[in-house]
Amino acid sequence: MAFPQLPVTTANEAASAGIQRRQSSRRRVLKNALIVFEQGKCTMRSRILDVSDTGALLAPSDVLLCPKEFVLKPDVGEPRNCEVMWRKSDKLGVRFF
Repeated sequence: MAFPQLPVTTANEAASAGIQRRQSSRRRVLKNALIVFEQGKCTMRSRILDVSDTGALLAPSDVLLCPKEFVLKPDVGEPRNCEVMWRKSDKLGVRFF
């Protein structure tokens, strides 16, 4: 008995086809926020571009100076502990923990 071959999809193919591999859907928000690190001694401004239950897309004022872990404090809403998952150009993707 032969089993049908399922198509193998790369991440780029999935993205161009509109397939999401995220566990939860994103919502576009455009909120101002503060990135807080070094036990509250350092801060950096950021924009939250989109958010989900598990993470967010951010545009910090300096993506290279942004630490691997920090607290994201939106102007409106609850603070969230974040870990940087990727950096690209002037944006970064974080997961909440």
